[in-house]
Amino acid sequence: MPSVKRVFGNKRGRGTILVSALLLLTIFITIFTVTPNNVSAIATSPPLGAASTFAVLGAVGVSENTLGSAIKGDVGNPSGTSITGITCAEVTGNIYESDAGSTLPCAITNAALLTSAYNYVVAAYGALDQPCDVTYPGTPDLAGSNLVAGVYCAPAGGFALSGTLTLVGSGVWIFKSSSGLTTTTTGNVVGGDPCNVWWRVPSSATLGSGTELTGNILALASITLVHGATLNGKALVQTGAVTLDANHVTASNCPLATTITTTITTTIAGIVTTIVTTIVLFFPPTPKVVAPVPVGGVMLPSVGFSALLPWVIALSLLGVLSVEAFTIKRRAKRR
Repeated sequence: MPSVKRVFGNKRGRGTILVSALLLLTIFITIFTVTPNNVSAIATSPPLGAASTFAVLGAVGVSENTLGSAIKGDVGNPSGTSITGITCAEVTGNIYESDAGSTLPCAITNAALLTSAYNYVVAAYGALDQPCDVTYPGTPDLAGSNLVAGVYCAPAGGFALSGTLTLVGSGVWIFKSSSGLTTTTTGNVVGGDPCNVWWRVPSSATLGSGTELTGNILALASITLVHGATLNGKALVQTGAVTLDANHVTASNCPLATTITTTITTTIAGIVTTIVTTIVLFFPPTPKVVAPVPVGGVMLPSVGFSALLPWVIALSLLGVLSVEAFTIKRRAKRR
């Protein structure tokens, strides 16, 4: 048997050991990380940027029918000074309008900020159009459901909520309908982080008088909060108005996303390789859930990045193995 010194002391021995080590690593990764799950929670929260401080943002107006609202966060409207019925005392934050001449003494004119916030809302609405984990037929009522993180879709109608919806665990929830969102006096949401619960509404949303909803509503047309409704999140509209009536709206201080891109150039077996890595970080970190087990709806097959990553690593290592084996073979022939 050759000595350890002899094996490690020649190039062929070092190459053999490198190949063996990489092969074992590949097998380890394949066995312990390529484990089939029911489905991957691929839902991600889009950044809101300049809109992150807003509790209420209308497109053509923000109004209140009855005084008595408590709004924690900024209120804004990018179309002139059409904020009516709201008083300065009801808002813990700033009230922004795009034109000077507001009747509100606390109103701030900042058209650039409002335009930027509006653009972020439009971009976030598009980013929420993510692949469905669960698809419901018709117009589903989410009352009585216990749902883990994921993307829940109603492609044939809108979502309704007439009772308690429980969000289990942590992660990101996206409720994506093809029409509206309507809740009744008994509709409420328990659990979930408001920063990571999203209601993508391609028409209008109406919250009933006793509703306590969690999450950010991004509506294409309008949002109406009936008298006494509570929203633990944001009301953001693209084309219409937000209408309030003595409501509580609380915008959470959500994490900001930072993108870090690194470029590494390395030489493997005489081949120059450039590796570019892009990482999106959230401060504070946003929790991630894998392998949810949704309750209700129809499961659709989906593959998340967490399932593909081991195969990418394994194939990359196999490529390195092939190059190293070829190099060792050439060295052996020369001898």
